[in-house]
Amino acid sequence: MTSEISTKQADIDVDLSCVEDADRKLTTAYTLQPETKQTRSGLERRLIWKQDLLILPLLALIYFVTFLDRNSFGNGRLLGLQKELRFSNADYSHAAQYFFIGYTICMFPGSVSLRWIPPHWVLGGACITFGIFLCGMSAAKSYATVVATRILIGCAQSFTQNSGVYNSFWYTRREIATRGALIFSTATLSGAFSGLIAYAVGENLAHSSRSPWSWLFLIEGAIAILVGVVVIILLPPFPDRMKNGENWLFTKDEISLVMERTSSWNTTGARIQWSQVWDCLKDPKSYAFAMFNATSGLCLSSIGIFLPTFIRDFGFSNLDAQLFSVIPYGCAFCTLLILCYISDRTNLKGPFIMFGFAVNAIGYAMLLGVKSTAAKVVATCFITSGMYPAVVLFLTWLTINTAGFTKRATTWAMAEIFGQLFSIMGANIYDNGPRYVKGHATAMAFSWLSVLIAAALMVVLHRQNKKRVDILQDYARRGEIHPHMNRSLEDEKDFHINFRYTL
Repeated sequence: MTSEISTKQADIDVDLSCVEDADRKLTTAYTLQPETKQTRSGLERRLIWKQDLLILPLLALIYFVTFLDRNSFGNGRLLGLQKELRFSNADYSHAAQYFFIGYTICMFPGSVSLRWIPPHWVLGGACITFGIFLCGMSAAKSYATVVATRILIGCAQSFTQNSGVYNSFWYTRREIATRGALIFSTATLSGAFSGLIAYAVGENLAHSSRSPWSWLFLIEGAIAILVGVVVIILLPPFPDRMKNGENWLFTKDEISLVMERTSSWNTTGARIQWSQVWDCLKDPKSYAFAMFNATSGLCLSSIGIFLPTFIRDFGFSNLDAQLFSVIPYGCAFCTLLILCYISDRTNLKGPFIMFGFAVNAIGYAMLLGVKSTAAKVVATCFITSGMYPAVVLFLTWLTINTAGFTKRATTWAMAEIFGQLFSIMGANIYDNGPRYVKGHATAMAFSWLSVLIAAALMVVLHRQNKKRVDILQDYARRGEIHPHMNRSLEDEKDFHINFRYTL
């Protein structure tokens, strides 16, 4: 170690790769700076293919069924739920927001539970649970029943939203945004798919013995239960928690490679450390990420609950509104994959997050200002096309720039809690249709605020990276070893002297 950084180097600029090699010998294979693109071996290519063909589809299915439920509550309104149960508009908005109350209550336990309980049981069991509650809501006869089931569904779904934390143990920091986009793209597909299911139910089951909205919840609840069973059977545990270092799909060499590839932001065998909860609360970055999710929560809740209503108010019938709601989600699906792929290729997140929030804000401005139906449909496409990529990218930014398992899980939970609290706002500010000036103006203002926060955060992270380089160079010139070289990411989190933030 000391031979690599000796007193003979006092007048020579330090080679940070040497510092990393020294640290690797002392700890457990850390390459703490953002990864650079490298040629992959045959073993690595085979490993990534296995991950992509197993883990990504399973996590994508989880997102698909959770967002299928969120969109179904908005579609159920047009299929007669509000009319049959005699809800006022205020009742309907309140019923929608109770979901977020249950979600907020259980978000933190859901985040940290992944290291207590195997992730396939946490994620798969949560899908089965909320699927059962959704089926139960299909038989609701009163406002109280709907409220109770929405709270329970929110509680169960909070345990499904930790796939990003789970995924961080399988992919490198340069790969995670594209994979997150592939997973989250199913959220946009679920919006389109929910509209198609609602259209088919309204068209073909309107005169059956069961109400159309009841059929919608029953069908989508059954899909969630099926997905939960598949996840329990197939989803592998964390790489460092596998018995004998392998499972039915991955060999020992592949699992060793997984842990080596992700060592820039994970520590093998990391456990829950409650002191890292306080580290999260003291870190200003946590509040920046929380504000991003507050904006996304406000916008996505309004999209999921009210998009069919928006489109109906453009002049379409209830059934046509269900069908036309597919268009904005289709646009979001395309921009989500494109922007996240480019983001990983360039190893940048901040500029694309700013772009997404800005496009979203422009969409709301158009809804406030334009009058033609075609322009309003285009505006909804701007909103979804900007917001969905921004969501994936800032959650990726949060994940890759937060080290220490408990700190990352807490930061994730904190952001989700902010998101759900502002989702409640999103369910309440759209009460002055058909123009919804208050709702659109509020969403636009928060979107522009997020653009400014992202720009400021990029400046701060750049300065932190430069400061750490300068400190290491100073230690090398003096022939000394920085104290962090003997400590891991679990000890120092993302404040480790060798950790580099991705801008």
